[in-house]
Amino acid sequence: MDTRNVLVTGAAGAVGHAVVRALRGRGHFVRGFDRAPARQDGEHRIGDLLDLERIVDACAGMDVIVHCAGVADRQDFAAELVPNNIIGTQHVLEAARLAKVASVVYASSIRVTGGLDWSEGQIGLEAGFVPGDHYGVSKAAGELLARMYAERFGISVISARLGWFVRNLDEAKLFETVPFGPRIYLSHRDAESFFARAVGMAPHAHAAVFVTSKNGGASAFDLEPARRLLGFEPQDRWPEGSSWSEDLRFDSPTFAPSLRPAR
Repeated sequence: MDTRNVLVTGAAGAVGHAVVRALRGRGHFVRGFDRAPARQDGEHRIGDLLDLERIVDACAGMDVIVHCAGVADRQDFAAELVPNNIIGTQHVLEAARLAKVASVVYASSIRVTGGLDWSEGQIGLEAGFVPGDHYGVSKAAGELLARMYAERFGISVISARLGWFVRNLDEAKLFETVPFGPRIYLSHRDAESFFARAVGMAPHAHAAVFVTSKNGGASAFDLEPARRLLGFEPQDRWPEGSSWSEDLRFDSPTFAPSLRPAR
């Protein structure tokens, strides 16, 4: 496998930390970018998504951006979600354009379909955007920006609609109280496998894919697009493939018990 130079935004967060670890373990050069200090050794830049110049500078020499940074919570829409998840994502895509970075992997969310029933059946890309809250709206807006940059400026972009990535032991206990949790689970191991494949993708236009674990073949989402595009074959079902350290705790989103709005 060819090695790449990869910028990972949100590198100090739970998903970003796993991505950095996985990519470095596979021989890629990884530069982290986050408002918080690095949680592991290696090159890391401190910066904010609202500082376009700082992001462009961090993109120097990069082949791929993995964009994990953002607000992962039901926070104030105007004060937190719009600047961090929408404007911040536009800044990352604009930085890719200005710095001539060929590929971007955008960490979207299954919550762009949060207004649908996740407890039965299988949801595919044909469902479109059906967000159930403002966070889902912010992630859908990020996908629309990603598609526009891909079509207008020729940047290869994958919008990865990530399932429930459990961050710590307390969240794991909470996960087990959610009836449809095992249908939307994304293990650490499967997430790392997906992002490792995504950074090595061949050039293409924008593509959205659902990313969960195999979940005994009972995922709430159609995983075939990720299989066709990247050869991604998830392996795990809850609680396989995840690990948590009391010495390396990540905050959990406070929305977890009510991922899908009550009807």
